[in-house]
Amino acid sequence: MNQDSLDLQENHQFEALIQGLIDQDYGCCNDFLSPNVVTGLLLNLGELNAQGVLKNAGIGVKETFHEDRTTRGDKINWIQNTSIDPFEVVYLRKMEKFISYLNKTCFTALTSYESHYSCYAKNSVYKRHIDQFKTEKGRQFSTVLYLNDHWKEEDGGCLSLYPKDKIPTNISPLGGRLVFFRSDEMEHEVRASTTRTRNSIAGWLKN
Repeated sequence: MNQDSLDLQENHQFEALIQGLIDQDYGCCNDFLSPNVVTGLLLNLGELNAQGVLKNAGIGVKETFHEDRTTRGDKINWIQNTSIDPFEVVYLRKMEKFISYLNKTCFTALTSYESHYSCYAKNSVYKRHIDQFKTEKGRQFSTVLYLNDHWKEEDGGCLSLYPKDKIPTNISPLGGRLVFFRSDEMEHEVRASTTRTRNSIAGWLKN
């Protein structure tokens, strides 16, 4: 596939995410990244876990930060935007392109992006919440990229979204799938998987 075809494919993905946000308060795109990149990112996460680098995630920011494993049970590792890992580079460049596309087509004035690997062991959850802090309003849009291979419906672990004045939606964490929603509006929660670990990259588009 030549560069023009790749650019056109990316633009179709970005448009689908934006249209989903307009129509139903969230966008969802399968195969956002190629399978080999998703596999590479999953291997990165597995290596970080094996090395003991992943840290317990917390709730709140600065003076309000605390751990509560019954409310939020994932372990995380932040991805540096200057990373030279080849799979992280592909992921970060595509998110940069998405930001540019949003700024050009939707006048969003986004300026930066932050993200981290997230690993939920069996039976771990993240209870219903929104992604924007009360004291820091920089997060405008949230993204979740799933890294799970061969995920089955019976594995559970879905993302539950609660759009205002709409029916709640459950999204299965299929590898390569990206979900996109407003950080300050969309209440959501991570359901437990009773069968396996659940892996993803959580990110935030900021201004």
